[in-house]
Amino acid sequence: MALPPVEIAPQAIKRVRNHDCWVFRDELVQLKEALQSGEVVQVVDRHGAFVAYAFYSAHSHIALRVVSIAKDQPPDHDLLRQRLVQAIERRRMVTHTNARRLVFSEADGLPGLIVDQYEDHLVVQIRSAGMERLRPAMVDFLRDLLHPKGILERSDKEFRDEEGLPHRQEVVEGSVPDRILIEEDGLRFWVDPHQGLKTGFYLDQRTARRRLRALVGKDQQVLDAFSYTASFGITAATCGAHVVCVEQHEAFVELAKENAKLNHVEDRIDFVAGDAFYWLTATADRGARFDWVVLDPPALAKSKAEITKARQALHHLLVQGLGLLNRGGLLAASVCTYHLLGLVEEIVRIAAAEHGVPVVVREQWLQAEDHPWVLQIPPTRYLTSWLLERDAR
Repeated sequence: MALPPVEIAPQAIKRVRNHDCWVFRDELVQLKEALQSGEVVQVVDRHGAFVAYAFYSAHSHIALRVVSIAKDQPPDHDLLRQRLVQAIERRRMVTHTNARRLVFSEADGLPGLIVDQYEDHLVVQIRSAGMERLRPAMVDFLRDLLHPKGILERSDKEFRDEEGLPHRQEVVEGSVPDRILIEEDGLRFWVDPHQGLKTGFYLDQRTARRRLRALVGKDQQVLDAFSYTASFGITAATCGAHVVCVEQHEAFVELAKENAKLNHVEDRIDFVAGDAFYWLTATADRGARFDWVVLDPPALAKSKAEITKARQALHHLLVQGLGLLNRGGLLAASVCTYHLLGLVEEIVRIAAAEHGVPVVVREQWLQAEDHPWVLQIPPTRYLTSWLLERDAR
């Protein structure tokens, strides 16, 4: 059966042929027929020549999500299963842990599909109308390829509203417990896949945790703000540091305390249930100082329209974070907001100027290797961490 054609603008054609996969609504030139959200369409140029196959969304600003630019590879079940097999195979390089991201949406050629593995369980998110139509097939593929004890769908509201899809959270295969015990580099953590942030754990911060473990020294004073399950704080404590973890949600604080006990470092960590934005300011005003400040706030902006507000929030955090450092202290600041990444260095310079101190960029870390960054798809690089030194001069 012939797929409905959708003509797109020349600038979008150029991007798509260079392996970008998003076409925005204002780049659509002509729809020859009414389309249902999630339909597979044939993207064409003004002469009707083939450009790509894509999922169509009737609601999102991202009108087309490209699946294939090869005319002989339509997005049928065979192609999608092949992409899934390839994505899983790539993750074999992720070692010393039983928790990893198996599928990262557009970066793995499966637009709108996230699959995270925690031990023998999978947590799935479906974020596009096109992938929603393929949901039963994708669940079947995951079951047949991986034989998990259970599959939980966590298709959260924040990702699905723009696609016009309802929120869904349910176990779709087997059973998934309230908590799953995972391991990473010899440390153990309880994960709450049902109620935790993201799919339960910050898998994308594995690189940062490993660098902290290599750099934090014995008896250093470490602040872990926005600590969630305290993976950073516990990592620092295992190095012999004394840690303060600040987290707003009391349920996460309790889970973090259990994680500290699991790793036998509860005597090295003080837990604070509070809003880190306010706590940082109050603590800086009291004159407290740390050798390390770790800032890992949630996404500060969901769209370009929120950039001004996000910039102000990041500036506030960096000013307070630098103010809490001893001379020669280190600030590890993570930004998981794609629209802010190009502005961070300028914001750091402005924040440093308020203290009148030079700041040295010691290192930069990207999201972990199981969250691949595709050069031609800029939003796949969404997380960067800066290790900043408050110069002792």
